[in-house]
Amino acid sequence: MNLYRWLRLRPKVSVCITPNPKMMTPKKFVDDTRVPNHPYQELREVLHIFVTDVQAELAGNLVGIYLVGSLALGDFDLDSDVDFLVVLNTELSAENASHLQAIQRKVYAIDCYPARHLEGSYISVGTLNDLDGVGEKKLYYFDNGSTTFEQSVHDNNWHVRWILREGGITLTGQEAHTLIPPVPVDELLSEMKISLVHNMQAFAMSINHPLNFWNSQFGQSFAVLTHCRMMHTLHTGAIHSKKAGVEWARNSVDPQWIKLITQAWQDREGVRFGVKIGQRADAKLLDETLEFMQHVMTGTTHLMDPP
Repeated sequence: MNLYRWLRLRPKVSVCITPNPKMMTPKKFVDDTRVPNHPYQELREVLHIFVTDVQAELAGNLVGIYLVGSLALGDFDLDSDVDFLVVLNTELSAENASHLQAIQRKVYAIDCYPARHLEGSYISVGTLNDLDGVGEKKLYYFDNGSTTFEQSVHDNNWHVRWILREGGITLTGQEAHTLIPPVPVDELLSEMKISLVHNMQAFAMSINHPLNFWNSQFGQSFAVLTHCRMMHTLHTGAIHSKKAGVEWARNSVDPQWIKLITQAWQDREGVRFGVKIGQRADAKLLDETLEFMQHVMTGTTHLMDPP
């Protein structure tokens, strides 16, 4: 998430729409019962508008629209993004991409939290199943809160594929678990190992610089929680939510880190207001977080070797 985009979004999150009873049909989505009414009642209407407009734009090129992220993992809360993946038969045309930006702007204009925190990518079924090209090909991607697409590999990775297949919520189209074969465990674990190293290096290089993502209050807690999740995956071979990762870590790591992990989870609360991304974390806390990340690397050395 771009620091300045979060600051731009900050004033907007408190205004919400009232769901239109005329649009509240008994069943809107394929996996209807998995789309929650809580904590944002308007989420279902926002998704209904999004799905209807994307369906109309892509027509026969659409394979399906899916929810991934915390919604798919079952721990969506007040501070979660609304992560989506749209799967296509063939690659997007430039005209389609332009129209999809207009749809993103239309949804964003609804002016409530779920509408302003859509994040996701458009991927062809061919690219989705090109297992040799994971992490290579850039997709049409909308960052959290953005109405302008960018080319990014953000969702072209193993863990998004794992979530899609094992827990993806099908809003419309072909059922998520039928789209791709099971994700190879060794590929998923390799991705986690690489991410552990890259995140720790990025954090270490950033904490003593002027305000940036990693040394913000948001970034510091994100670093701790993300390392808990990746440790959890390295030990289980599956992707879990932040909440599940925190609960697992509290029962698994050296007791000296429990306070840091608990504080990081508490500090995550309220990040939706966009304040913590603009405030620098305490220097001592940043140093302790780096020590924790280094501890995680040391403690998972036996899991870092090739299978």
